[in-house]
Amino acid sequence: MSEQRPAEGGTDTSGSTDATVSVASSEPRSDREWFFNREVHEHAIHHGWRPFHVERFRVVRGRGFPDLAMFRQDPETGSFEMIVAELKRDADSEFGEGQEEWLEAFKQMGITTKVWRGDDPDNRREMYDIIERGTSGHSSVTKLPTARPNSPIPANFGVVIENTIESIESPEISTGESASLRRMDHTNPNSSAFWKLMVQRGMPEKAGIEKWGLIMHGIALMSHGASNGIAHQPRTPVGKTLYLGGEQQPGERGFYSEDRLATLLAARGPALHRILARLFRMLANEGASFNWREMAWFILNEGYNEEQAEQYRIGIARAYYLTAPRSS
Repeated sequence: MSEQRPAEGGTDTSGSTDATVSVASSEPRSDREWFFNREVHEHAIHHGWRPFHVERFRVVRGRGFPDLAMFRQDPETGSFEMIVAELKRDADSEFGEGQEEWLEAFKQMGITTKVWRGDDPDNRREMYDIIERGTSGHSSVTKLPTARPNSPIPANFGVVIENTIESIESPEISTGESASLRRMDHTNPNSSAFWKLMVQRGMPEKAGIEKWGLIMHGIALMSHGASNGIAHQPRTPVGKTLYLGGEQQPGERGFYSEDRLATLLAARGPALHRILARLFRMLANEGASFNWREMAWFILNEGYNEEQAEQYRIGIARAYYLTAPRSS
């Protein structure tokens, strides 16, 4: 009897062993990707792997966790091995938010990480070889960013920024610590809460102090101004919030004027930081929020990797003008 694909939003009752854990998806996925995932899981279980798989579902933290994490005990040597893999339909499937950072973090822990694409014969051969024979001889395909002197960007940036946001937005942060982050001079951070987060969350020890100070200062301001205490909205681009402010619907003019936007996008170095500090306070007064991963990437790359910074400037402008009514 042929296996039936579970209905969207339902639970897979196909009879897979308890070695597989699955969470139902709230978003539709293509048949091709679903069947490719199923193929990998069934073959892995057959060869003694214990896979854990999470379908894409709405979460507040942890976006981008890889499609597949599995381990097994080698039947010949008795040693344990683990592999983490991102499964893609085809060569055109791009990485989603946070996916590359998760793979990089696992790789740093010495765990084999892979990206397998269902339409790539070489990927399929490698996949079957690893599942049938183990990870010995296979290195990770994900690459860590090349280290540069005084880099303000940790290799596991995605994990660091998510943990930083969560710490500042958490109800467990004391009133005094939150207030000190909002009041501190981001150009010369003098808050003990700032330094504690720097150590606890794995920020670079010597580089980018002013930039990380600006990031924490902004998150603290906007989370304090938001009615729900949440400054980070992953699905809200920075440019969209600059146009809307705290409103839900676009008006005839942007909350942040076009002239101000042009000045922000043209600014560099300390001048940009001063503009952003004023912007964060303006948005806090409006109770507005946006994707802080996007803003943090922009701040950290500005003056360090200008090619990346330019891409974020373009992204901010694009989201701003796409939000504006066409008539304006």
